[in-house]
Amino acid sequence: MVRIELLSADNFKSDSLDNYSRKQDVKKVYRKHNGEYILVDCVYTEDWDMEKRRSVAKNISSDDYVTYLAIENDEVVGFIGLKKDLVETYMILDLMQVSATCRGHGIGRKLFDVGKEEARKAGAEALYISACSSEETIAFYKAMGAELTDCPIKEIAENEPYDLQMICYV
Repeated sequence: MVRIELLSADNFKSDSLDNYSRKQDVKKVYRKHNGEYILVDCVYTEDWDMEKRRSVAKNISSDDYVTYLAIENDEVVGFIGLKKDLVETYMILDLMQVSATCRGHGIGRKLFDVGKEEARKAGAEALYISACSSEETIAFYKAMGAELTDCPIKEIAENEPYDLQMICYV
């Protein structure tokens, strides 16, 4: 059974993501064409090497984040990392992942719901998401109630030009 817990020194260490499976086989992505987003073929595999896993572990356990973990059999199988400092009225959902072996079982929804609650507690009006443009990722965020924003945060959008900028009101 999967538990959702606030990241702490008791449940997370620098090597807690060493066995984490980030793998995602992407076939289609959204790209802007004539002012509209359309799906286009773009086949690649997204995965993390050990350096990336350790870097993500360091980031989500820093004081800059509020992070919740999905834990099964004492292994991290998912997480949501929220930036503590609000930008305008947004809480930034910076990182959200569910292990490849655990997708499709409602873990992402549970993490997202906890993220929305955390944003409400922080006084945010919405979660801001710079989302990977893959078909599956965008379908997930839309199912959670997120929508494309007309007012992207410039710095985030410029740093991730292929991401779709979305918000989800809390």
